[in-house]
Amino acid sequence: MSFNDLDFTNKVLYFIHIPKTSGSAFESKQIIKLGHRFNVPNLYRTPKDKRGFHEYITDKWSLYTYPRKNHYKITIIRNPFDLLCSYYHHGEKLKLDGSYSHSGWASVNYTHQFKTFKEFITAYCDPSFTWHMPAFKNFLFSQLFNINSNCIVDIIIKYEYRDEAIDMLNIKLTHKINKNIRRNVSNKENYKKYYDQEMIDLVYKKCDRELKYFNYDFNGSTKYEPLIINPTIKYDVYNNKIIE
Repeated sequence: MSFNDLDFTNKVLYFIHIPKTSGSAFESKQIIKLGHRFNVPNLYRTPKDKRGFHEYITDKWSLYTYPRKNHYKITIIRNPFDLLCSYYHHGEKLKLDGSYSHSGWASVNYTHQFKTFKEFITAYCDPSFTWHMPAFKNFLFSQLFNINSNCIVDIIIKYEYRDEAIDMLNIKLTHKINKNIRRNVSNKENYKKYYDQEMIDLVYKKCDRELKYFNYDFNGSTKYEPLIINPTIKYDVYNNKIIE
């Protein structure tokens, strides 16, 4: 299937929201937003009573459901170096008294008491460190895969080419995506300024699969591809393994 084969007539787009990809600003009457969930059951997250995000009452992620049979699934991905920087800088600063704060995405900095970005990166890249959301530490884009290891999305937008991708989609959509809506930006500075060489090397090693299979390096996207249509990558979420 290619972009020209897509037909959005009388169809909706189910949006799978990977954290820190500006999905909250992805608006159209033809898009159904399902929040942060997964396509496989029984994945752990740190709940509120264990110093997790204050809205997480249970310790398991909910499953995505797609009630309408005639639909497409769409998502946005982002350069891991940039995404991780936004992950850390999301929300507010840690409170000096140790009380709850929405610091980092899903309160990661509160849960683990990270006081610097380097602490965050070092822990994320440490195989022995128990992350507050293990699936996101295994593979940043693990939400896209089902129990059979198949990538279930039809369309991937690369964050770096959002405007170009939206222009392409709007040619076909009945209800256009709003390009003017304000994006939720956790950190307005260029992510590169927050890394030293040691941190860069750690992320290259830890996120080698995301970088390789989705064409990224420290400087950004290594391939101009606003839209990735019908991706064929296979990933076993439970065993954290790319299926060749």
